[in-house]
Amino acid sequence: MDAKATLLSIVCPAYQEEESLPFFHAELCKVLDGLAGDFDIEILYVDDGSRDRTLNVIRRIAASDHRVVFLSLSRNFGHQAALSAGLEHATGDVVVSMDADLQHPPAAVPLLLEKWRQGFDVVLSIREQDANLSRFKRWTSALFYLLLRTISNVEIRAAASDFRLLSRRALDALLRMGERHRFLRGMVQWLGFPAAEVRFHPDRRRAGESKYDLRRMATLACDGLFGFSLAPLRLALAVGSLAVLSGLGISAWIVVALVIGRGAPGWVFVLASVHLLGGSILGGLGILGEYVGRIFEQVKARPLYVLKEDSRETDRNESRIPHRGAA
Repeated sequence: MDAKATLLSIVCPAYQEEESLPFFHAELCKVLDGLAGDFDIEILYVDDGSRDRTLNVIRRIAASDHRVVFLSLSRNFGHQAALSAGLEHATGDVVVSMDADLQHPPAAVPLLLEKWRQGFDVVLSIREQDANLSRFKRWTSALFYLLLRTISNVEIRAAASDFRLLSRRALDALLRMGERHRFLRGMVQWLGFPAAEVRFHPDRRRAGESKYDLRRMATLACDGLFGFSLAPLRLALAVGSLAVLSGLGISAWIVVALVIGRGAPGWVFVLASVHLLGGSILGGLGILGEYVGRIFEQVKARPLYVLKEDSRETDRNESRIPHRGAA
């Protein structure tokens, strides 16, 4: 192997993907075999604490393909944590991250690399409209990115995915960011490196079902909104200010009505003011509590993930064990 060849790392987090992984790896190998003349290849799978046989499938793939290394997390830490683990352990000069369920087509990898050859440090993949997605998911995704673009000072591309390419300098800069609540799509955009886009049509799953349920999508959306904007805090201040002004205005109206001798059901307006002010205070405290909670999680400085197994470390340890019968 040429020591000066460019090393390409493919980072693939996987959770409960025992059925789809063999299909994905076969498709990925077809593409990477065509790149072997230009790149040395490293395929890094990250098992995110799967409860099925995903880790065994990865071990079997690694045993049959010398390009494959893998990490296994001690439990399910979530997609963004698993992807971060893979990026931290990738050794390539250029790194491509993608999901292992064939929703991110391996055939698009050469397109990403072509943009990188043109001098771009970041190459985003933009998902074309997927007819297989539910109307609810399409609408909520569009609404989320519209809201995020409106309240954030970072331009976060709608329909961008975690299927992307990073140069080594872009990846090193990304890894210096110490957020615990991670929204990598926004973090990559925040870096400001020259970026290009490649469009792709998501492939259908060959097996299994998506593990990205509504709860996980909501968690990711919150990480994006609270991680890239102070607008919720400022919104609470604005609503509270309006509530106070409304209460003062209603109180003044009641006083004027009493002075001019007209009766006024003041208790109704007072009650409305109390409810309005109370709701604004509770809403503001809730938003403030969300930020305080995130500060609390950050200052504890717990690791983002915990490794249960690292195939490269296992290989190094085994190489130190003398063969039976050795002097």
